[in-house]
Amino acid sequence: MSPTRARDATTSTPELLELILAHLPMRDLLVTAPLVCKTWQALALTPALQRVLFFEPVPLSSSAPMQNPLLAELFPPFFTAVAQDTHWARLPGSARSIKSMPWSKSPAAFKRAEASWRRMLVAQPPPLTMIVAEKCYGQSGAAERRTALTDISPLRMGSLYDIALPFADADTDSFFCVLWRDGDVETDSEGDITLAVTYTESTRQRRGLRLDERFYSDAFRDHANLEIAWGEMDHTSLWLNAN
Repeated sequence: MSPTRARDATTSTPELLELILAHLPMRDLLVTAPLVCKTWQALALTPALQRVLFFEPVPLSSSAPMQNPLLAELFPPFFTAVAQDTHWARLPGSARSIKSMPWSKSPAAFKRAEASWRRMLVAQPPPLTMIVAEKCYGQSGAAERRTALTDISPLRMGSLYDIALPFADADTDSFFCVLWRDGDVETDSEGDITLAVTYTESTRQRRGLRLDERFYSDAFRDHANLEIAWGEMDHTSLWLNAN
């Protein structure tokens, strides 16, 4: 068989073409491949390629989750590794870091409620339970409260972003990070993932560090009224150093 006929046979066989497309860079598979032809557009919607694109979950396994590489590129504050001895004021997430994310200068496409990033799973296999841990530093020391969110399964980026944003967009200095169960930080948590938030007790307003509507998705209303059932304040530090 000639090279041309072999190529044509491969590209005309959906199963073989699906295997080839699965090895494309994620951005190319998401954006470029569907524009080639209707066949490629249809193949991008198959269950196998939807799992490659982090739109559909892979079966649960004992292996460490794989973070979504495209989301890690676009939303670095949510995927930056945090060491055990990281000072609370040096956590990667903040209003300032959100304002400097790669898409922040042209946010129109990202604001759309139907934007594809909102449907993407943050990891494969996806987290099923998320702990939200909030720690406040004041003159009398530090206190923490936490809760488990179980109705976000499987966790998609739209939910994680909408839940974290109000914590960063606060009146006082606030920072956050995302701790992964298999990461370098021991979360001491029953959840698959922890959104760790820190802030200070202060009456000082943070001029210029608030987030305007450009950074709130048009779908934010779905989580704007989320009721978080906090546990009692605990003065025992469970994550990260206060020093």
